[in-house]
Amino acid sequence: MDEVLLIFSTRPSRRKAGTTAVAEALALLGDLGASAPTGGPLAEQAGIFWISLPPDSIDAAQARLPRLGYTEAVDSLELLPRKRRSRKGKVGEEIFWHGQLYKLKRLYQEDAQAMREMAPDRRTFAYSTTNGEVRQIRGYRGGGDPLTRRGLPVCDARLLVNLVYSAESTIFLDPFGGVGGIILEAYESGYQVVSCDRDSALRYGLKDLGDLHCVANAARLPISSRSISAIATEPPYHPEADTAVISSLKEMYRVLKKGGRVSMLCAYRQVEGIKKTAAYLGLLLKHDASIDRKNLACAILVFEK
Repeated sequence: MDEVLLIFSTRPSRRKAGTTAVAEALALLGDLGASAPTGGPLAEQAGIFWISLPPDSIDAAQARLPRLGYTEAVDSLELLPRKRRSRKGKVGEEIFWHGQLYKLKRLYQEDAQAMREMAPDRRTFAYSTTNGEVRQIRGYRGGGDPLTRRGLPVCDARLLVNLVYSAESTIFLDPFGGVGGIILEAYESGYQVVSCDRDSALRYGLKDLGDLHCVANAARLPISSRSISAIATEPPYHPEADTAVISSLKEMYRVLKKGGRVSMLCAYRQVEGIKKTAAYLGLLLKHDASIDRKNLACAILVFEK
C-alpha cells in the first residue's frame, strides 16, 4: 500500500470550522508526508475529513494525535475478507468502500474528562491583587478591562499551537499571554515557552505555566530579533485594542525566525488591518478562516515569515 488513509472526526462544536480542522491536521503532520484527499469513506457523515500518510509515518503520526484540538477521534481502515456488503453507518462499523470491505480501527479517541479538567474554569491561577497579595484562584478567566479577554477553550488554544507546528521549532512566544491557555498547550507540546502580557497582575500565574514571562507591551517586546521559532496568540477583541493588536504584528515579525509561523485568533473587525500590515512586512498568508467566538465574529489567521 502506497498510502494509509486516516479518517478524522471533527468535534461537533467546531464542525463549522472544517477547513481549519484540516489545516490543523496538515500543520501537525505535514513533515510526515501528510496530504488531505477531497473524498473518502463515510463522506455522508457530518464532520468527517481524511488525511493520507505514508505507511512508515503512521507510528509517528499516532504519537501526535493526542495534541489535536479540533479533532476528537481518528480511525484507520483495516481490510477484511469480502464476506458480505456492510451497512453504511456510524464510525466503528464495517464499511464497504472502493469495492473492498473494511472495518475501522480506532487510532485515537479524545479523553473528554481530561480535556475538561484542563479548561480555564478548572485550573488554579496565581493572581497578584492590588495590595500585592498573590492569590491562587481556581477558575480565573480574565478581568473586565477592555484590553483583556477571557480564557480560551482548550481545543482553541491547542489548535493555535498546532497551526504553527514545526518539527524544528524550539522557542515559542505568546505576546498576549492572558490567562495562559496557549502557553500551557505550547509547553505540553514540548516548546520552550516565552510569554508577555501588559497586565502585571498576571505575572505569577503566567510564570508558573511557561519557562519565561515578561511584563511587557506586545508592541514593544523585550526579545531579541529572529530568536523565536513560532508564535501563537489571541489578542484582545475590544475596539480599544485594535491599534495595539495591529502594531504588535510588526514586533512579532521582528522576533520571528525566517520560516517561522504566526497564528492569531482575532476579532473579525481587526482582520483587514492585520492582513495589510502582514503584506507590508512580507508575511505570507497561509490560512484565513472565519469563526464564531461566543457570538462574536472572529477569524483565525496564519502567516509565515
